[in-house]
Amino acid sequence: MNTGTLITILVVALVVVVLLFLVRAAGLGRSRAKLRPLPPGSRDRYINEWDEIETKFVDNPEQAVREAEALVMSVLRERGHPLVERDLPDEVRRAHKLGYTSRDRTEGMRQALLQYRAVMERMIGPEDRARQEQRKPEIAS
Repeated sequence: MNTGTLITILVVALVVVVLLFLVRAAGLGRSRAKLRPLPPGSRDRYINEWDEIETKFVDNPEQAVREAEALVMSVLRERGHPLVERDLPDEVRRAHKLGYTSRDRTEGMRQALLQYRAVMERMIGPEDRARQEQRKPEIAS
């Protein structure tokens, strides 16, 4: 084997290693977790807890955002989500950033709560019409 062939083989091997590393870093090689459905009792409990959190927001937005984050993580955990930072829903990462680093803290926390609400709605499923009408007034979108 001459030197040119050896260098070509090494360059190809290096390119393959770099591509494999990039694919793994981007997460293209992993499969999405299969989320379990929530039992009806859990679903109702989460809806009630979410209603309480939204009610608390007016008097104590910071506490409401912390509780919203904890509740969202609890729903994700119960559904079997891996809870790894890079696998969390985009809204969760965005909400965490908004809730703790916004210049206008109150507006940041309001936006964070809206992001958490989007995750909750997706994770617990749609409510029936009767339940929606019974709910307390919601935070302005």
